[in-house]
Amino acid sequence: MSTIKFVPRDPIKPIFAIKLSPTIHRVLETISEEEKKMELIKKVLKINPKRVIALKSILDKDSPGTMVVLFDYIYDIIMPKIEIPYNDDGVFTFKIYDIDFNKEINIEELLKL
Repeated sequence: MSTIKFVPRDPIKPIFAIKLSPTIHRVLETISEEEKKMELIKKVLKINPKRVIALKSILDKDSPGTMVVLFDYIYDIIMPKIEIPYNDDGVFTFKIYDIDFNKEINIEELLKL
């Protein structure tokens, strides 16, 4: 009988987050399946379909919104479980950007820069 040794992987770290437009936020509210939401966001923002992302509900100046957190990991088969890091005050520990949704957006091209 052989033994299997599991080697722990380095933690998956967020690169940055993008605050989604109110219109996209409202569209996401109509979709019940989390997997379908992520698939839509990846298509709209031209994110690699295998890149790990997370959607987080936020409150911005008393109005609800959604941000998408991009991580520095591209998975092969199954998307790993992740945690969105924040400090003791509840503040996220990565940059959050507002982007112009009236222009063509390609996140993977931005990551190459």
